[in-house]
Amino acid sequence: MPEGNVARRIGPELDLHRPSDARIYDLMLGGKNNFEIDRHVFAELLKVAPEIPQLATENRRWIATAIGRMTEAKVGQFLDLGSGLPSERNLHDVVLAANPQARTVYTDNDVTAISHGQALLADDRSAFFAAVDILDPAMVLEHPTVVDALDFEKPVGLIFGLVLHTLADNDQLQQLLNAYLAPLPSGSFVAITHPMNPNDGSRLASFATSIEGKFREYFPRLRFRTTEEITEALTGLEILDPGITDLAHWWPAGEQTTLSPTGAARLIIGALARKP
Repeated sequence: MPEGNVARRIGPELDLHRPSDARIYDLMLGGKNNFEIDRHVFAELLKVAPEIPQLATENRRWIATAIGRMTEAKVGQFLDLGSGLPSERNLHDVVLAANPQARTVYTDNDVTAISHGQALLADDRSAFFAAVDILDPAMVLEHPTVVDALDFEKPVGLIFGLVLHTLADNDQLQQLLNAYLAPLPSGSFVAITHPMNPNDGSRLASFATSIEGKFREYFPRLRFRTTEEITEALTGLEILDPGITDLAHWWPAGEQTTLSPTGAARLIIGALARKP
């Protein structure tokens, strides 16, 4: 059992003049933990894609569905990589509803996410927080909070919810996923949502490029990817049905999204994969 459930590592300094992707995502979900610069960026994004707040909601719903599938496959421990700020019905609430004995570890290095995550989990014994950069898999997997909370001899569910686009290089993306999956046993899962740009000259590609360009004004290293690039990154894993597809079409019958299949919902793809 960890000594408490939060890491004591000091996070980065708070910069009120630099937007935070974690706080902007919180804004999309109707959260209040943001600053003027975050609200400015959010307003600019709304001009390009007014349905962006719905996308954040659909992203969370997809992750909840993925957790349900992993729980059905007997996964009882989850590592949320780049968790962002707490909000209504957090990931560990979804996990516990599916399996009251399950454990969740949140990780993030955003200073606002760290402070709010630590406060939320101060007295929790099923969910824990490690203040660590997810782009350093070795540091994450060796972190005392992660090591104490999770048993790497049993399957683990890795969650990458709209975070991998901050890593622009495809080779580094592949290396990152391999580094996280290598020490995990067969039966572990990885759930990914990722912004998509087909880059095929279509109207959808033009729309995606306009949104990606707006994001890059504030987050220069950001990169939307094609479905083929995400598929390649998951080479060697078993992709669960309905495969790697956008959130407008991923849902099983009876669980369809309310978002337009021709709109921005097609710009987020979901993938749930199992390690053989």
